[in-house]
Amino acid sequence: MKFDFKKKITEWKRVLSITKKPSKQEFSASAKITGIGMLMIGFVGFLIYVFGKVTNIF
Repeated sequence: MKFDFKKKITEWKRVLSITKKPSKQEFSASAKITGIGMLMIGFVGFLIYVFGKVTNIF
């Protein structure tokens, strides 16, 4: 399996040419969704920890 560096560079250039900087509103929405997701995952982990401590599994 050979890695073609020049081909990858052209692919990266093409991707960068069609991307755009998000607006303040888009960034804010993404940050809120990401934060909510992190809180939900943390809460589920906390519930598993508490359940394990109560039932003496851990």
